[in-house]
Amino acid sequence: MYYKFSVIDMFLKNINLTSFRNYSFQQINFINGINMFVGDNAQGKTNIIESIYMSAFGKSYRTQKDNEVVKFGDEFCIINLNYNKNNIDNEIQVYVDNLNRKQIKLNDLKVKKIMDFVGEIPIVIFSPDSLDIVKGAPGKRRRFLDMVCSQLSKSYLLNLQEYNKCLKLKNSILKKDYIDEEYIKVLHMKMAKYIEKIVLFRKDVILKLEQKGRVIEKSITGGKEELCLNYLTDFINLSEMEILELLNSHLYIDKMRKSSIKGIQRDDIEVLVNEKEVSKFGSQGQNRTSLLVLKLANFEVLIDELGENPILLLDDIMSELDRNRINFLLEYIGGYQSIITTTDSDFLDNINNIKISKVFNGTLEI
Repeated sequence: MYYKFSVIDMFLKNINLTSFRNYSFQQINFINGINMFVGDNAQGKTNIIESIYMSAFGKSYRTQKDNEVVKFGDEFCIINLNYNKNNIDNEIQVYVDNLNRKQIKLNDLKVKKIMDFVGEIPIVIFSPDSLDIVKGAPGKRRRFLDMVCSQLSKSYLLNLQEYNKCLKLKNSILKKDYIDEEYIKVLHMKMAKYIEKIVLFRKDVILKLEQKGRVIEKSITGGKEELCLNYLTDFINLSEMEILELLNSHLYIDKMRKSSIKGIQRDDIEVLVNEKEVSKFGSQGQNRTSLLVLKLANFEVLIDELGENPILLLDDIMSELDRNRINFLLEYIGGYQSIITTTDSDFLDNINNIKISKVFNGTLEI
């Protein structure tokens, strides 16, 4: 299912922000190690994380409207991210204006499809909101899973996009006074094909996350806790024809409720620690440990399957972790490139290969 590559050396060199959020213009240089940005809240630390994320995925993780990243009062913003991949310098440029128009260029060539762009810079992001992956609604876990899968496979992202188009069209038909059942059954044929491929891929990735996560969990807890991930879906081990029959058999209920009852949009991941669902029965510490484990398992799966080191984006998470988890995390990431934001750097002790910059009101003090 995956293609293995020899390890590719990849790291961010610098990023230039023009009229992005609260930055008028700022060049930020990175070392191939730990890059820490320290400052009070609302000074622009998270904006740095957001600009890197946007360069990797073509969109923000903080807002649905791209033009909200444009500095107030300005007409457009530009992000220029320079990175080295296998000893070759590359540049990604993201342009967004007030009218919500966006253009992305990779080495001066316009990116026509986001699908062809995602995965160029593998990213693992860890923020306080990430805790919703463990404690929140199923949609949070699906988004996490889709983010991992999409960076591993362009085919997965394409299948997911096509499935979502069919689902949106089907739901629009279900809300009409007259419902064309035959047309919906045609959509079901397409959806069944996509579902089979998506479920197989999700199942495989969840298994890999679990295998990595079990090792990491035991390392953090001294072998006291064991992680288990269960993939919850209506379509496990079903063929395309069996999926089609299941979709068609629920069409009557779909019509009654005017929405799709069955589909991968309802999939979930059950996170268990010592055979108990951590979101319901886990302590606050276990919830935070489970999130840390999932993110680091995500990191290791990307390394194994892509053959290159992802960039770790850690946005103000040190306040969410105790001293033991902080020490574990800093030791773990020591050999990789990471971008960390924090309001307090007092937890640092004998850390090598680190660059600390102070952030104040959209400017950097190094």
